[in-house]
Amino acid sequence: MMSDPAINPYDAVAYPAHSFAQTHPSRLATIAHFHGMQPASPKAMRVLELGCGRGGNLIPMAVQHPGSRFLGIDLSGDSIRQANAGAAELALSNIAFEQRDILAVTAEIGAFDYIIVHGVYSWVPDPVRERIIALFGELLAPQGVAYVSYNALPGCRFRDMARDIMLFETRHIADPRERVRVARAALKAYAEASDPENYHGAILRQRLQQIEELADNVLYHDDLNPIARAFALHEVLDAGVRHGLQFLAEASFPNLYGASKGPAQRMLAEIPLDQPLRREQTIDLLIGRPFRETLLCRAQVPLRRGVRADSLRPYCLAADVQPVQEDAEEQGPGVERFAFAEGVKLSVDLPACKAALRILGAAWPANMAYADLVAQALDVAAAEAGAGFDRDRETARLEEALTAIFKAGLLDIRLEPPPLTTIITERPQASRVARWQAANAAEVTDLRHRTVLLDSAVVRKFICLLDGSRDQRMLLADMNAFFGEARAASIVEPGLPERATAEEVAMHLKDVARLGLLHG
Repeated sequence: MMSDPAINPYDAVAYPAHSFAQTHPSRLATIAHFHGMQPASPKAMRVLELGCGRGGNLIPMAVQHPGSRFLGIDLSGDSIRQANAGAAELALSNIAFEQRDILAVTAEIGAFDYIIVHGVYSWVPDPVRERIIALFGELLAPQGVAYVSYNALPGCRFRDMARDIMLFETRHIADPRERVRVARAALKAYAEASDPENYHGAILRQRLQQIEELADNVLYHDDLNPIARAFALHEVLDAGVRHGLQFLAEASFPNLYGASKGPAQRMLAEIPLDQPLRREQTIDLLIGRPFRETLLCRAQVPLRRGVRADSLRPYCLAADVQPVQEDAEEQGPGVERFAFAEGVKLSVDLPACKAALRILGAAWPANMAYADLVAQALDVAAAEAGAGFDRDRETARLEEALTAIFKAGLLDIRLEPPPLTTIITERPQASRVARWQAANAAEVTDLRHRTVLLDSAVVRKFICLLDGSRDQRMLLADMNAFFGEARAASIVEPGLPERATAEEVAMHLKDVARLGLLHG
């Protein structure tokens, strides 16, 4: 298959090129280690991405881990040319991008510790899907981890109700822009004409709201691809078994849906830990999950299931959490409320746990070694309690509380913490990738491998200046020079100040650190 727009829609319409935090080998290695594997260290590994696009996911990994090797493969010639251009601009010698058909990839490319296939499996023909899983079996190292994402059943049945309308109304339209325009208009017309009290009408209206937030290129590739289909977990795992693979976990580990309460939790509790497929498939049938990010490993690898009392000890912890100021009478004596970025609020009365969450919130987005976090939290709790503080007892209680919060999906754990800092040094340095990206785009990759949107040219310029050569006085001078040049060229953004102040530079540095963009 050649890279021709007639057969390759990704040359005709580019797909968004950015990072996906859940695919980062550091995360995959942590999940594998948690399950008893001995994964390759991100400091010295081989990583393959099938369907790499323009390299937005792989390039930041290569910059972060210069001692590792990366290979990206994609059918789109335009995407591969842009990926190689980006790697060249950053002078990367540890990454390669190749235009290839997945069907033509063979074992001659070698073994890999991590194989990533994001946003491909549900959108390609059946022979390509089968080849993807076969390549996992052929190329995965003995302790390797394969990641594959796909639209999942039964959740996607709701999405397909709207998709049926859009595909029918665009079935004779070839032009990508016109297909998207007609698809949006058709769904709007059908949704508004349907009965809002009817189950079908309610689903159409909900999906209409969702696609209003989708970029045109995402809608084009994800919903208007006529061969796209969703899969039940057991279908993907059955394919894996044929190639000597087994289910490891989901990339969204721990599965926050597993913390369901009431009848759902009782149903899940009856399923033994050594039946992960049944447990995961039951969760999907309970909640209607529409998307999965499944991890596979070699079938002969012994795995350790479940969360134990000491499970968190080997890891570095992080949480985007802040205390919530609420009426003390409503909370009760000694109770403190905490809000997590995931939208969850917890009421906590254990002094050491309250201290631990405050410490994690202040440290975010950095990770802290478990032992350091526990020691600091216990010191705070002991100082508040005074005489009679039973450190051993409170250590056990804190461990139990942190484990429960982890099970709810509210703690990030890492074998190796991201290479970021929240400390403003004399000459602060932003991520090399973020500086490169900020020069030309509003989206940058932070050091947790997340996509961050920079809201103005001023912020983008500020990040570009953080190359480690400037102190705050020099940053102030260069920002004011930038403002002067912008006014002289009549390039004035709304809200552009006449001059920056030292206080604003200090504030911007704190913001950049909080975004996870300052390199440690």
